[in-house]
Amino acid sequence: MRSRQRGAALLVVLLILALMVTIAAVITERTGKAFLRTESHLSRQQAKWYALGAETLSGQILQRDARNMPGRTFAGQNWSQPGMRFPVDGGEITGQITDARTCFNVNAINQGVDNESTLVKTPYPAQVFRLLLKNLGEETDRAEKITAAVRDWIDADNYPSANGAEDEVYAALPVPYRTANQRMSEISELRSVYGVDSDLYRRLLPYVCALPVDAMSININTLTEFDAPLLSAVFLNEMTMSQAKALVQQRPRMGWASIEVLQQTGLLPPNSKNTAQRVLAVKSEWFFVKLQVRVGDSDFHQRSLLHLSGQKVQIVQRQYGGYRTVNP
Repeated sequence: MRSRQRGAALLVVLLILALMVTIAAVITERTGKAFLRTESHLSRQQAKWYALGAETLSGQILQRDARNMPGRTFAGQNWSQPGMRFPVDGGEITGQITDARTCFNVNAINQGVDNESTLVKTPYPAQVFRLLLKNLGEETDRAEKITAAVRDWIDADNYPSANGAEDEVYAALPVPYRTANQRMSEISELRSVYGVDSDLYRRLLPYVCALPVDAMSININTLTEFDAPLLSAVFLNEMTMSQAKALVQQRPRMGWASIEVLQQTGLLPPNSKNTAQRVLAVKSEWFFVKLQVRVGDSDFHQRSLLHLSGQKVQIVQRQYGGYRTVNP
């Protein structure tokens, strides 16, 4: 009898011990996970603050270049140096500042349209966008349809233009949605426009952007040979892509001081004075800052849109995680 009691007591003790070991294992596991989550959160927060510091430094670089050369923004200034890299405690920061005036601002596509009676006409920025599509290999018919669809996506009304698409087209899709009828807040919205597939979107990305203004301006001092399809389209293809590349190659080291100086070189197409004065610029006010911060095993990505007015820098937009790039 006593032997059975001792056996039962031993069994109870073993069960209690097993329960305690199980509880301890669960607590240890949960504590370890909580520690890893906390460590990851702290690393991310530290990386975010590093990125904000790098963003501030980028603004200061832009301000310094603006003081040194107030009337001109050109490739070769401090802000344009590739592969900026800064070591920090526990990691490093890499970054790149790019001129946001080397891309076609899709929010300018309806510039010059004041009322419904002018919708039958194609405004100049829309012509540029259509020719950019053609220069990237699109057929004329598809280029016209995509251009019209982008215009309808951005305009304030719900009346489809010729070859365009408004709510009734999007409502008939397998996953229905509506047009924005306002400016694009980010260029990834372009993928939602009717007719823009992944292949076209990928090819367009290096040449387009979405700025919070409806003005179209291209800085001739920061374009590269890669931008020849866009520069050719700006002159409505009266400038060939070979001529566009030659213009970039013959640009002075510190860029052109003014559009008037550029016009005297003979590098622009004949009868292009109005286009050059209206669209081309030698100075930029909008810049993208692309940052990557690595702290330990954590990577943090941020892209900021900066507006430089005089020597004052304003942070207009921040985007975290995945984002598109302006240049290839």
